[in-house]
Amino acid sequence: MPKPQSDKPQMRVLTPDVAKKLASRSSTLNPTSSPHPSAHNTPDHTTPGPSLAPRRRLPAFFSHLRERYAALPIPVQRACRVARVLAPLVPIGLFFSEHVMQVMWVRGPSMTPYLNEDYEQTHTKSDMVLVSMWPWGRVWPWGRTRRLERGMVVTFRSPANPSHVAIKRVVGLPGDRVTTREPCMKPTQIVPFNHVWLEGDAEDPRRSLDSNTYGPVSVSLITGHVKAVLGPRMRWLDWADWEAGPVEGDQSKNAYRQNVRDRVVKEAVKLKRPSLD
Repeated sequence: MPKPQSDKPQMRVLTPDVAKKLASRSSTLNPTSSPHPSAHNTPDHTTPGPSLAPRRRLPAFFSHLRERYAALPIPVQRACRVARVLAPLVPIGLFFSEHVMQVMWVRGPSMTPYLNEDYEQTHTKSDMVLVSMWPWGRVWPWGRTRRLERGMVVTFRSPANPSHVAIKRVVGLPGDRVTTREPCMKPTQIVPFNHVWLEGDAEDPRRSLDSNTYGPVSVSLITGHVKAVLGPRMRWLDWADWEAGPVEGDQSKNAYRQNVRDRVVKEAVKLKRPSLD
């Protein structure tokens, strides 16, 4: 009589050679099978990496600004447009006024009657002058080698008050012997190297605070020289007129401040001509 079959799977012990053959046969029949679970079947608990998509924070910021600008009143929008046009011109204007040309107003009686001609009649008017800040003789402003000559009307920082910009005339150069005026205590003064003697054109020395008060002025304090008077009467200024005698081409003034030129002995001591280096 046959034995009843059992529901339990029958186990068979395989030799090592047979087990290797069966394993190789199963791998060839099903190459995609793997003893490990597939990565696609396992739940993804990894943190996603950084995204390469560009962030849109900056465009959103500009979009917000445009919305705020559109909400502004019309006069404010016009003012913003004008400011946007003028903003690039500000550094250009600062450079021009510091290194090229500058407009200044002359106040006080120290340069009368050459400047502020009507000062005796009215004390309220001031001459508007054009001052050259660009070092003449060189293309670039940092090549500061400009000659100073007698008769030049220059602007400089006052030794008595460096925050104040004064305007006077160059009367003596290094090596010149100048006969001084009041209130200078010395009767004569030799202008030292790299200095100039500056005086106002006023006949009364009490109306001008110049080298007769604080002595020779270093050329490092000189900031520019006056090229022209813009108002109230337009005219060009030439330092050579001072040496030649006539001033501003007017022959009736051929003895303008002759007494000042007579007080200067040129090159009493041989020194190098001054320049702004």
